[in-house]
Amino acid sequence: MNKILTLFIFVVSLQVVAFAQEPNEGDIQVWNETKVYFLPYSKDIKGKKTEIFSPHFIGNLRVGQDVRHFVSERVGFGADIRLNDYFKFTPSYLYIAEQATKNAKSFEHRLRFDLTGTKKFGNWSFSDRNRIEHRIRNSKADSTRYRNKAKLAYTFKNSDKKEIVTPFVADEPFYDFSKKEWSRNEFSAGVGKKLTSNFSAEFFYMLQSNTGNTLKRVNIVGANFKISLK
Repeated sequence: MNKILTLFIFVVSLQVVAFAQEPNEGDIQVWNETKVYFLPYSKDIKGKKTEIFSPHFIGNLRVGQDVRHFVSERVGFGADIRLNDYFKFTPSYLYIAEQATKNAKSFEHRLRFDLTGTKKFGNWSFSDRNRIEHRIRNSKADSTRYRNKAKLAYTFKNSDKKEIVTPFVADEPFYDFSKKEWSRNEFSAGVGKKLTSNFSAEFFYMLQSNTGNTLKRVNIVGANFKISLK
């Protein structure tokens, strides 16, 4: 585990050094997303209790412009709808206020529709999230994007088969239908852990690469929190 953490820190350091060579085209940001889930249990066709419908609230805060100013505030809601043992459907809504660069404010309503498939192989797990999002923007033309996030994770367990920590890597390209091009890619790596039965956390580094954007490269460190209220 120490070797994995050392490698993770080394990769992050290399990316920050590379970013420092492009001061006019990039940014360093810190992201946080917190989801609060409400988990009413339902019974499946076999009478087993399962989480079929899980509504949640979303809060998202991002600090950028070289970690000096708030650049994005987001709030919204959604619901995970479990279709079967492998797939879930997640519609959601976000209200977003952004100021990615100085004196460049924007506001939008975002509608998202996700279909996520997950498969486990022993301690390994692979998931693929397909997202269609429609952006209703006040200062620009509306747009629709397709995003595909593939994620590979491995769970380290102790002798009692309980999770110690789960490192992961993920990649997510964006396709913009209005521009008819792949406009963004987000590569991330990090670790996740379920800290209590109701609280889990994920810490990550992300490299965001953009085309046709003032910010060509964005180096991001962040933490995602999930709170479950049963």
